[in-house]
Amino acid sequence: MKNWTLRRRILASFAVVIAIMLLMVVVSYITLLAVERDSRRVSTDAMPGTYALTTVRSSWTDTMLRTQALVGLGDGKPLDAAGRQGFRELHETLLQRIATYESTVHESADRELLARYKQQAVDFQAQLEQLLDLYDKDHEAARQSLLHDLLPAWEKGRQTLNELIALNKQIADSAAIAIVHQVEVAEVTMLVSLLLAIFAAGVLGLLLMRAITGPVEKVVKTLQTMSGGDLTARLALERNDEFGVIESGFNGMAEELKALVAQAQRSAIQVTTSVTEIAATSKQQQATATETAATTTEIGATSREIAATSRDLVRTMTEVSSAAEQTSTLAGSGQLGLARMEETMHQVMGAAELVNAKLAILNERAGNINQVVTTIVKVADQTNLLSLNAAIEAEKAGEYGRGFAVVATEVRRLADQTAVATYDIEQMVREIQSAVSAGVMGMDKFSEEVRRGIAEVGQVGEQLSQIIHQVQALAPRVQMVNEGMQAQATGAEQINQALVQLGEATGQTVESLRQAGFAIDELNLVANGLRNGVSRFKV
Repeated sequence: MKNWTLRRRILASFAVVIAIMLLMVVVSYITLLAVERDSRRVSTDAMPGTYALTTVRSSWTDTMLRTQALVGLGDGKPLDAAGRQGFRELHETLLQRIATYESTVHESADRELLARYKQQAVDFQAQLEQLLDLYDKDHEAARQSLLHDLLPAWEKGRQTLNELIALNKQIADSAAIAIVHQVEVAEVTMLVSLLLAIFAAGVLGLLLMRAITGPVEKVVKTLQTMSGGDLTARLALERNDEFGVIESGFNGMAEELKALVAQAQRSAIQVTTSVTEIAATSKQQQATATETAATTTEIGATSREIAATSRDLVRTMTEVSSAAEQTSTLAGSGQLGLARMEETMHQVMGAAELVNAKLAILNERAGNINQVVTTIVKVADQTNLLSLNAAIEAEKAGEYGRGFAVVATEVRRLADQTAVATYDIEQMVREIQSAVSAGVMGMDKFSEEVRRGIAEVGQVGEQLSQIIHQVQALAPRVQMVNEGMQAQATGAEQINQALVQLGEATGQTVESLRQAGFAIDELNLVANGLRNGVSRFKV
């Protein structure tokens, strides 16, 4: 029975109770059939027979009473036809009632007594006929015949009728006793069956309850253990019924839950580690962005200085151009202007040296800008690498790092823009350096020519035409230097604009990093909550 399922146990319990109830019904039905048989015996035999015997005895008594009245109280007057007809009617009534009673006879003893009574009735009727005939002839003899012959015959019939009545009463009493006995048997049977059914239902219900409550208590106890955090608890019902299926499914679910919680614990630790790494990366990127902003500010200052120097150079080259024109005019005026031209050449020489000095400063500043641009390129590359690492860590964090992944992508985009801007700045600086180098070379040549012109002016006046020619040839070079200075000024303005854009990008980077810091803090709170939530489970 241990291997029975709950369904089979319940059906078996119902079957036992129903079988007991059916047994009770069968026994009760058999008893009721016996009661019905005895009741029919009473209703069709004893009671009708007793009633019929009562009517027979009444007719028997009426016949005797009329005979006694006729013979004993009569005055000897002969019996007329009406009187004889009355006796015949009494006899016919008696015969009818005897026939009625005979239809109710079913017992052999009853038939024997009835046969004896019928014979006695025949004998009585014969004697009555003789008595009536004798009455018409001899009244006194008829009286003596009544006392000695007819009355004893009637008494025998009455005794037989009493025996028949007693027999029918006995039959009725036995039937009633049998009915009472059958009713008592039915009551006892029903009571015993009911008690047996109640006992069987109680025992089977107790067994069924133990078969259900025992495993249920174990399931509840295991669930309470697991709700306390111990996921290693398992069901051990050792049943082959529905509870065995529950045990298998429950233990499988517990294993999956254990694996899920273990995975959640590992994920919580990994998320916490990733958040810590992302936070460190974010702080490093923020420091890098701050350094980039400072470098951008320094580059802006340098760019403004370059722009100012370029404007000074433009003014100086304008002065040089004016001086060259003036020198050419003075040379054309004649020999008398040589002294003045020599002085002008000295001024030109001084201006050329000033231009060389400014160009040297400009070249140095351009070199500094190139170094700063190199630093910005390195910072942008490092920022791009850090944002890539941050994106990887955010991808590891899964759903919790999605917000930070967006921030990391924005930082990488800004780093790419910074790299592009620094590349443009580097190209502009290279163009400025090329222009400065060309200007320096031109000014060196210009200075050499001025010195040579001064020497020749001092020595030979006839070389004035050559000097004028050289001065005129110098004018395009001065114009070229002037154009280079203007291009340098334009480049400085472009550098300044690029630095403004770089400053805005750096500000956006700092703001993005600040938002990333907020996202990291929220992610850290979520990671700590997840870790605290799953740390209480024992796996």
